[in-house]
Amino acid sequence: MAARILIILLLSCSFLYAADNKCISCHENVCVNKPNNCISCHRGDSSTSRKDIAHYKLIKGKYASYTDKSNPKTQKGIKIIEKAACTRCHNIGKSGATLASDLNSAVKRLTTDEIIKSIKEPVINMPLFQFNDEDMEALITGIYYYTIPEDSKSITQIVHFQDKAAGNDIFQKKCGTCHKALTSAGAFGTSEDAPNLSGLSKIYPDYLNGKHWDKDLLDKWLTNPRSLKKNAVMPIIELTDEEKKAVINTLIE
Repeated sequence: MAARILIILLLSCSFLYAADNKCISCHENVCVNKPNNCISCHRGDSSTSRKDIAHYKLIKGKYASYTDKSNPKTQKGIKIIEKAACTRCHNIGKSGATLASDLNSAVKRLTTDEIIKSIKEPVINMPLFQFNDEDMEALITGIYYYTIPEDSKSITQIVHFQDKAAGNDIFQKKCGTCHKALTSAGAFGTSEDAPNLSGLSKIYPDYLNGKHWDKDLLDKWLTNPRSLKKNAVMPIIELTDEEKKAVINTLIE
């Protein structure tokens, strides 16, 4: 008898939840594993029939594979995040840096279109990646894979201010006409002509001869780039020892 009552209660709860899930009154229910829980993958608000509210911060079906790590699109997105070295500036998932916005909290705050716009129209010192539509779709899927789970950890973001500190001033004059760099000391540089040097000593995507950048390697590079890379495009920049030290300390903590 008790078992029958329990079954009836469970069925009643399921029916009531399904009735409250107004998504399926407009959309075909294609989720076999989660037939009555659209918002667990798509966000939005399933309790209302008002489209503007129901679709607020909605994650479209083409991104919904973020819940499955083995999915090819999710895997591609993860690889793009690694290749672009997003964590050299951003916190994403359970790791990363504090130089730029915390993606865990940003994703919870922004719509998909706003995230895409922030990548296509980057703020100062963020690289212009120029992803094609297919890669962008995979990238967003990968970002959702890392940031939507409840155990993703938000952190406090550093706020950057321009100042006239020694390293900043020297970088602007000697390096900033070609490079940009986002560092813990601030945002430097004005040009996209040469590589973006943000997070140089962290997870930087362009290693030199397979080596991570450190102060000694950067010192040798600034002294004579072609002593390390024969076809280096960068010319020798005239720097005093103090200026070189200031630039190195700016880029590598």
